Amino acid sequence: MWPFSRKSRRQLGVDIGTSSVKIVELEKNDAGLGLFNYGIMDGSDFLGDANGSNTLTGLKMSEGDIALALKRLMSEAKIKTVDAVMSIPIFSSFITVMELPNLTQKELENAVPFEARSYIPVPLSEVVLDWFVIPPASPSSGQKADVLLIAVPKEIVTKYQRVAAAAGLNLTALESESFSLARILVGSDQGTVMLADLGARNSNLTIIDRAFIFMSHSADLSGKEITKVISRSLNIIPERAEELKKTSGVLSAGANQGLNQVVYPFIDKLVNEIERMNSLFFKKENKKVEKIILTGGAANLPGLTEYLSRHLGLAVMVGNAFSKIKFEPLLEQLLRRELSSGLAVAAGLAMRDL
Repeated sequence: MWPFSRKSRRQLGVDIGTSSVKIVELEKNDAGLGLFNYGIMDGSDFLGDANGSNTLTGLKMSEGDIALALKRLMSEAKIKTVDAVMSIPIFSSFITVMELPNLTQKELENAVPFEARSYIPVPLSEVVLDWFVIPPASPSSGQKADVLLIAVPKEIVTKYQRVAAAAGLNLTALESESFSLARILVGSDQGTVMLADLGARNSNLTIIDRAFIFMSHSADLSGKEITKVISRSLNIIPERAEELKKTSGVLSAGANQGLNQVVYPFIDKLVNEIERMNSLFFKKENKKVEKIILTGGAANLPGLTEYLSRHLGLAVMVGNAFSKIKFEPLLEQLLRRELSSGLAVAAGLAMRDL
């Protein structure tokens, strides 16, 4: 808990993932932004892999069960705030940048929905469409307008609305994970940054330039899959495989040296995905990524930042979701070194509009 004056506002960030439910409660007042509370529910036993059986997030739980899990977590964490922003997984949304002539605002309002049909793979009647113009990098580029398109299936939006209502939350906004991570980990950085969110189900890569999202891609690489392969290859139980993954990472030696041969193909696949995305961005914008920020459950694998930096020739670091947030000093070790990557999405959501 952090002491705040009475003139303050609180907001929840709710991140429903495939292996856990996470909540961060932030409070904003004259002294700045502070962590008021947080909660994590490990759902590996009851969320599991659903293979798309629930289109809300790909979970096997029903909307009602997800709402109950959320209410239970809020009760145990003693969270009273009901204003909440919830995340939409990248695989449940569509984000792209389209190029249009430099039109007036009124002309854009007519042109964007018409042109968007060529970029969005489903009928516009089935999605909630949002967009905004990315300011040009220089006056010479003012002959065109880069427009960021965000489309989310209406079915997904209504499902989240029902879950929030059943959990007793006032849903103030829904937001793609890319935007919440960009807010909390990149902020106003004017450089060209790639965010690599290494999650339990997949890995999401997002390129941000001048603090604007330009490209986002979901790669078929998951922390759970690495654990499964280690378990099968070394003939050990999944719990032991998870422990080895977290403690040895890509630094395996001695008795665990064989782990390298298992882990490297996955890490090399990530390297290839990053290089491919960087190449596409260069072809489109004539710019290259300057640094990579890692987040998500697998971001803290020992030796991962060094391995990626060496093979990509770029600065690679693990993001700190609490660098701009005040909290009790006794939580330093726990938050910044252990929970930062896992809570980054929820913290970015809670920061929205505060």
